[in-house]
Amino acid sequence: MAAIPSYRAEMVGLSERDRTLLRSFLAASQARTGIRWDGAATQPAVHFIDIDGQAGAEFWQSLPDSERRDAAIVISATGPAEGARWLPKPLRSASLIGVLEQMALPARAPTTPAPAPVAAAPAAAQRTTRPRDPNEPLRLLDVLEDAAAGGARAVQSSHWPDLVLGSGNTHAMRTAPLEQYIHGFAASTGVTRVAKYTGGPLDDELRIDLDTLRWLALLHAPLGEIVRRLPRPERARLRALPPFGHLPHTLQQVRMAAWLVQHPASPEELAEMSGIDEETALRFLGACDALGLVQDVAEAAVPAAAAPAPAPVAPVPLAAPPLTRVVAPEPVPDAVIAAIDGDTGFDEPPALAEEPAMADAAAPTETLSVLERLRATREQNRARVAAAIRGISGH
Repeated sequence: MAAIPSYRAEMVGLSERDRTLLRSFLAASQARTGIRWDGAATQPAVHFIDIDGQAGAEFWQSLPDSERRDAAIVISATGPAEGARWLPKPLRSASLIGVLEQMALPARAPTTPAPAPVAAAPAAAQRTTRPRDPNEPLRLLDVLEDAAAGGARAVQSSHWPDLVLGSGNTHAMRTAPLEQYIHGFAASTGVTRVAKYTGGPLDDELRIDLDTLRWLALLHAPLGEIVRRLPRPERARLRALPPFGHLPHTLQQVRMAAWLVQHPASPEELAEMSGIDEETALRFLGACDALGLVQDVAEAAVPAAAAPAPAPVAPVPLAAPPLTRVVAPEPVPDAVIAAIDGDTGFDEPPALAEEPAMADAAAPTETLSVLERLRATREQNRARVAAAIRGISGH
């Protein structure tokens, strides 16, 4: 015999009236669709998302494509552009059955019953918290952790209406609207009496998950009552989104959860990014931690690398200035010399065949500077002129 597929309906963004109406339609549709909606926490979730409101629209955007395609039904006045499964407003039983029949076939895939999963310990019991002081008053979260108790029990408090815990703490039944518990938890989660439940059966509409009670207690209880349960991660992220379908939530909490699913953050960073105080951010992380969703991703500190020693600078060889070749100047013509000396009364003397007087004159040496060579040449020319004058006077 094929196993009957079971789901839990996660409703996001729906009004209280639409939630109640949708639950009644789902309960009545089981005979037609063959899908059971028992709401057990171990069952896969199907999201019913009202995208006409801001909370539902942002939650829809935060879902990955696979969940949009396989496990989400959009509720809106007009059909979504993405082609997702659409349940039009106002809600009608026939419309719901038509949408559910589209997803019934893949849900029936396993024809042999799967082995029963090993019961996991409650999320709150898996966390490591500071042990409870026996002298402290009994709190609701302490009672929820006592899963070994047998039989249904009535939990009474002077601050909020009675709760009825199922055998083994599998679920709870409330006796008043949820808002009264939220206001009562804000005063205190203290328990005055836990006793065996002797009343009659309660309406299934009053059923509430234990995770919802943990969520509300950590978000609203006085800080002194829950401080030992608040996590202090350096940086944390969420493994998955909280089940906002049955958890009372705000738009700000949806935004924080969507961010932490994709990005790690410290409590201080989460508070600054969301515009809230650090206590509110810690309460939100504590509520998610109570559901087993918080993952500590503290990054190991990266050791500071030692500054590298400066590389030795090789001495830059100073290139010697290039040697300038000194070229001996051309002999200065006698006319130029005469012009320099102001002696222009004589014609240029004829060249002498032999100039014994000049034979002994030593040529300028290589060690003389240019100016010295020029002066030496000038003196030679004067000596030549003087010798020529003497030769003319002798004749």
